[in-house]
Amino acid sequence: MSLILCLLAIALLGVAAWGFRSTMLELSKWYPQEPMDTISRRFEVDSFVWSSRAPRALRRRYIATQACAIPAILCLAALVWLNETRPDVRIWGTVAFCTVSFLIAGVLAWKVIRHEV
Repeated sequence: MSLILCLLAIALLGVAAWGFRSTMLELSKWYPQEPMDTISRRFEVDSFVWSSRAPRALRRRYIATQACAIPAILCLAALVWLNETRPDVRIWGTVAFCTVSFLIAGVLAWKVIRHEV
């Protein structure tokens, strides 16, 4: 069971990373003069996606791929719950991963509702 959860988490995080990277490539088409792998470019991705400059298809792909991070983090929470032997670490680790997952879900849902995608 742990192997399946681990592989699922890796696959889902890979999809989320691919979506972020493809959005960075699209952003580099709008600003070709700047290098693509700068730290500031990574912070611009979110504002670009939610702006009117981003195509609707790109925005939907970004939302779908970033939503894959939510079950991936829940898989990590399940891995902590199943494999940690110390009860305090098991509880706090699971709570931490679940909290991060719910925060990501809430922020993504708030942005989708706010921008009426």
